[in-house]
Amino acid sequence: MYYKISKPCASVTYGEKQVKALAKRMKEVGYDTDRPIVLWNGTILDGRHRYLASQEAEVEPNFIEFNGTEEEAWDYVFIHNDVDGNRPIDKDFFYVQRANALGVRGRGGDGTNQYQSGNVVNTTLAPSQQDHAESLGVHRDTIARWEKDRKEMMSDPELAEMSSTLEGYKEAKKELKRRRDPVVPNYRIDEAMGAIKGISELYSKRYQGTKEEAASVLISELIRGCETDDIGLSIARDYVKWFLSLKEVLDVAEPELIQFLQEQPTLKLVN
Repeated sequence: MYYKISKPCASVTYGEKQVKALAKRMKEVGYDTDRPIVLWNGTILDGRHRYLASQEAEVEPNFIEFNGTEEEAWDYVFIHNDVDGNRPIDKDFFYVQRANALGVRGRGGDGTNQYQSGNVVNTTLAPSQQDHAESLGVHRDTIARWEKDRKEMMSDPELAEMSSTLEGYKEAKKELKRRRDPVVPNYRIDEAMGAIKGISELYSKRYQGTKEEAASVLISELIRGCETDDIGLSIARDYVKWFLSLKEVLDVAEPELIQFLQEQPTLKLVN
């Protein structure tokens, strides 16, 4: 008889190598009856690898039935498949699938499962974020972060479909991060030089002090914070290097600008 994989079991990382190794062992010694496959509502709740290996080895496994609610089924898989001992992304992925199946009770909600599958609404009591946190052995703040990701994924059909597998979920997480990262506009050298041009005009027309006084203020501004700590010193050094790099550009431009002034006649503007 063919059995489907239940949602809780399907949310656990699948290992093809593990199936191959189990199948090889079963061909040699048969099926280990001390490790029955657990069924729940006609689907495999625990023992997916053993079941697939038994099919490949052409041996008959033994089964037991799990009697419990859907939430208890998810808890059973979490405990018996050592999801807690896997990588953080595995537990993160497990939570998303668990929350999609059981729902997440929001503050001020009516206490029912708000997750919809097709046109059917599950009206059983949905776990709260705190309930999910306690079941998975993580802090509620962790669940809040995972829940934020889940909601964004579920609101986008493409990401929702992608996140149905572990590998797809990893890619969906990367896509979420890309969308959240601020977009830095391309650097415009003309805008930067235009700003320098405007500052030079402001300095020449408005400043009434000496060049020495202006230079002292400039130096103070560049090295400000250098005495606070090593970080402040590092920042000050960067600003000095950046400014001297800009001065190199001004030095390159200076001969041509001086030539421009010398070659142009003095213009008399008539009002």
